[in-house]
Amino acid sequence: MGRPGLLITCSVCITILFLGGCEEPAETEISKDVEQVRVPPNGQLDAILTHEDGGGAAGGWEWYLYIVAKGSHSIPKRAQPVLNAGTLTGGSLQWPQDHLLEFHYNIAQFNQFRNLWGLHEIQNVGSVGEHDYLVEIRLAPASPNFSLLTPEGAFRDKKGQ
Repeated sequence: MGRPGLLITCSVCITILFLGGCEEPAETEISKDVEQVRVPPNGQLDAILTHEDGGGAAGGWEWYLYIVAKGSHSIPKRAQPVLNAGTLTGGSLQWPQDHLLEFHYNIAQFNQFRNLWGLHEIQNVGSVGEHDYLVEIRLAPASPNFSLLTPEGAFRDKKGQ
């Protein structure tokens, strides 16, 4: 092999080694200071409410709700949060039924919310989804009227008054 061929071979090997070391972790570890609430419904799933430092000039927290395998200490890489809130007071979780998760709160400003989660998001459920398990997520504000705003359209204070 000539010098140009050797250089190309070495370059390819170095690139493969470099890219192999750049892989993201398969899961994100859940630390105790991030996990706020964990509620198991039955024998197979946990709902986890986490908070992370929002950073930036304004600071604050970002809240996330995940559904994971029971007892899991990490969030699978492909798992997406069910909700994300930038403002939250009184957040709690309840499983009134196996396929229904309620998110209770006093004040919340949601950046993202979806009301359906499937086991396929964290596990292989078969090629046609024959082993999928669905959960509906319901928002349950403490107030029957406004939760984030006052009736006049102003933001409520974080004490809920």
